[in-house]
Amino acid sequence: MMITVREIEERDFEEVATLTGQLNYEVNAEETLLRIKAIKSSAVDSAFVATHNELVVGWIHNFYTMRIESKPFVEIAGLVVNSEYRNQNIGKLLIEKATEWAKGYQVTSVRVRCNTMRKDSHKFYQHIGFRLTKQQMIFEIVV
Repeated sequence: MMITVREIEERDFEEVATLTGQLNYEVNAEETLLRIKAIKSSAVDSAFVATHNELVVGWIHNFYTMRIESKPFVEIAGLVVNSEYRNQNIGKLLIEKATEWAKGYQVTSVRVRCNTMRKDSHKFYQHIGFRLTKQQMIFEIVV
């Protein structure tokens, strides 16, 4: 199977929204289009899609960030592969593209946060070389 990885385009918004729904995130196509536009105009974000015969079968969103307490890094904000295309190295290809992009920021690491309930994702990340460095809780306040 021939998979191509390319930069996300605005025209991908409907397929990206559908894939996002596979992870049970409630997002509609219009919101997705606005977010893709914001990512494309950002100096510190990137997003890529994996395609098979022009069909978007996966996406990844990454961003450069720094913290006062640690060295700058790139974080994977989201990664989805169509459930019908999983276990075919598509996620790995997307991460390789994100890692390549990260090198432009001269960072020493790429990080990803993963919901504690997504056990298959934990196995995937560890299988391709990520290591668990800490666990944390995320708190949120509505503004």
